[in-house]
Amino acid sequence: MWQIKIMWDILLDSLIDCAKTLPFLLAIYLLIEFLETNKRARDKTVRLLNGKLAPLVAGCVGIVPQCGFSVMATDLYVQNYLKTGTLIAFFVATSDEALPLLLSNGKTVGIVWIVVLVKVVYAVLLGYLINLFDRRKLADTYEEHEEEGCCHHELGEADDHDDHEDGDEDDHAHTDGKSKWHKFWEFVNHPLLHTAKIFVYIFVVNSVFGVLLHYFEQPIMDFSAKLGIFQSFFTAAIGLVPNCASSVIVTSMYTSGVNGAHIIGLPALLAGLVANSGIALVVLFRDKKQIKRNLLIVAIMYFAGVLCGIGAELVTMLL
Repeated sequence: MWQIKIMWDILLDSLIDCAKTLPFLLAIYLLIEFLETNKRARDKTVRLLNGKLAPLVAGCVGIVPQCGFSVMATDLYVQNYLKTGTLIAFFVATSDEALPLLLSNGKTVGIVWIVVLVKVVYAVLLGYLINLFDRRKLADTYEEHEEEGCCHHELGEADDHDDHEDGDEDDHAHTDGKSKWHKFWEFVNHPLLHTAKIFVYIFVVNSVFGVLLHYFEQPIMDFSAKLGIFQSFFTAAIGLVPNCASSVIVTSMYTSGVNGAHIIGLPALLAGLVANSGIALVVLFRDKKQIKRNLLIVAIMYFAGVLCGIGAELVTMLL
């Protein structure tokens, strides 16, 4: 019975984690639908996402707890609205569950500002650097998507004129009302459907990793404690796991310990949190046509985490 209760708790935690992303998912799909049917709004948004401030905006927004913004950014990237560096800035800045955990522990409140500062500055710098090498042409021409909506579905044709050809004023009013409701439903239908699909996809993957992390959490912590200065290589790998529990494990290894000694040091904590992007990688790998590109992004995130950890380790030694 206790095994069933454990599985239920894991599934419930996964469901709650996924539910937190629902508003962000629906918002981004509605935004994409709006952008693809409104040229002026689309052009303004594209200029912002393509502009010089894009990595800065990504770094500042991404630091907000939870991984909703990184999920939003990933889908924008898949839709070709973001450059790779801007996406990396979102990922690196994402804190997921780490900041609430650090803030809730009286002994670690003092290092929160260090984590925030390092992640934001590092995210912005990496974003600008990587964007220098990203020559992709982003989605910037409304006419190319004129007959498509969210997820590139085909938009329905308006039939107002046919409905208005005959009938009295009451018929006109009835038809107008029906037409407006039809347009509204046509606008939200595909974003709602896409949100539901990706919610189920994220929930399944999140649950699988939740089970694995539950049964291997203690061995992971024990192994990390023996690595010494090489902890950053290990915690960065943990951070890549597309599950909210990964940021919890990394943070817990820093907040836990005996006689005030942490299982991992601050450099290893930074390495794990820099590499962590919540469940955003799940969304990224839904695009199976770009596996090489996706693997490259994973590699960038891993080595970004490791380099941050090694750099922090060197600074700590010098101080």
